[in-house]
Amino acid sequence: MSPRLIRCDLSLPNYFTYPPAPGVDTRPMIPRKEARALYMRGEFGTKPNGELRPIVAHNTTHLDVPYHFLDAGDDLAAVLNRDDLPADRPSLARVVWLGGRPELPGAYTRYGVTYCEAITAALLPPARALAGYESLVVLTGFGGVMAQPRDGQFVPDTDGSYHIPHLTDDAVDVILQAGIRLVALDSTTVEAQTQVEPIRFGSDVHFRLLGNARPVLIVEGLCGATLSRQMGMEPAEALLHIVPRRVNAVGAEAAHSRAFLYVYRDDPDGSALRQLQGMLHAEELYG
Repeated sequence: MSPRLIRCDLSLPNYFTYPPAPGVDTRPMIPRKEARALYMRGEFGTKPNGELRPIVAHNTTHLDVPYHFLDAGDDLAAVLNRDDLPADRPSLARVVWLGGRPELPGAYTRYGVTYCEAITAALLPPARALAGYESLVVLTGFGGVMAQPRDGQFVPDTDGSYHIPHLTDDAVDVILQAGIRLVALDSTTVEAQTQVEPIRFGSDVHFRLLGNARPVLIVEGLCGATLSRQMGMEPAEALLHIVPRRVNAVGAEAAHSRAFLYVYRDDPDGSALRQLQGMLHAEELYG
């Protein structure tokens, strides 16, 4: 029997915001005045005082490119349609599953969801095992928190921390040693929260990844909260396809994105997955 291809959408179904990130307000722009009349709505970033601010890509599933932190780094337009970067084409990915495991070091529980807060090197495969992959997907379980409907912004826990999953320095060491070109996780950021009052996320993870001699792109805001339950398995490898919004790419530091994971059932040696990868090329996907 031929292996069966499964296509999973890891994109968040909603915006997820917390201070100091802007909130997102959705409101009618052209209200409907009768049953069959035109209707349009708009989405705006909102400051804590209710004033409008430009909406950004970082409130939901999105791709970070070097220009996000580095003035001389590539913008979105510069990373698209490239054979050496998986910004917008399928790539072979190692998938690490860390959600729902309270025994793991760094595990934390909020809103009834147990997830891994600190992603350390000890929780990742060693660099030599990652060397054959372009991308690394880390599913901490926090996507189950981000996908929950809530009124208002995500608030700190009683200790003043958001306890948002992040990469530690030794995890970044492994990623760089392995030659990974894109890392994706179900968190709002790869950075650790380093201060409570005022709130600060201040590690060097973005700088180290995006500013590497061979830049490592970052995807934040994956979901995948129910993925292993739906599939009945936790595959260790997959094809990851990030589909960023390509509008106004020149000068853009990030892009709202869809994130798709392709896995095969009954493909123990991964041959079907690699055959699929070999059929897909950047120049054949986009004009």
